[in-house]
Amino acid sequence: MMRRSIALLAALLLPFARPLPTQASDDLLARMAAVGGDLHTYTATLRAHVALRTFPFLATDVAGTYYFKAPDRSKLVITSGLPMVAKAFGTLYPHIEPPALWPTYFTVTRTQDDGTTANFRLVPRKHGNVDHIDVRVDVASATVTAMRWSYVNGGSATMHDTYADVQGHTVVVAQTGSVDEPGYKGDITSTLTNYAFNAPIDDAVFAPSR
Repeated sequence: MMRRSIALLAALLLPFARPLPTQASDDLLARMAAVGGDLHTYTATLRAHVALRTFPFLATDVAGTYYFKAPDRSKLVITSGLPMVAKAFGTLYPHIEPPALWPTYFTVTRTQDDGTTANFRLVPRKHGNVDHIDVRVDVASATVTAMRWSYVNGGSATMHDTYADVQGHTVVVAQTGSVDEPGYKGDITSTLTNYAFNAPIDDAVFAPSR
């Protein structure tokens, strides 16, 4: 249960810590899918604070390096933190398909758009633990600002992103998230700093951890 709790909390941090879309199209989903320009890889330092609000009421900090390689490879390698937490974070493979692949894996419905904020509902085409995902998007920047996962067991998880311009690239610099599952609840906050863009990353970095 401890490992599952930490893993679910950690999974909230990573899916949108990646290069953001350009204003390439008038269609919002197309703009979201148009991952910009020359940003093919990056690394960043991730620091996170995890706090479980149910037994064993664990609160701890972890740090690591986050790797991204286009089109959708990502991995977090933990460098410090409690051993049990580091193991859960370091072996986790969180993966949320980028907007360009949403129609492949989800039934996509735009549920609201007031010209400033748009909401999408993603329903997995393949049955699993996730019943649906609600996504909030800033229309002007075509960036995902929040996501809420609703699970078939009645649980949920949320994630909120904060962006900044780093060396000419709009990237996630802070995130907050929470998990509310039957039997446990928890919160997580994180920052991403020390971005390095377009440096070579060996494919071996993304090999499954043993």
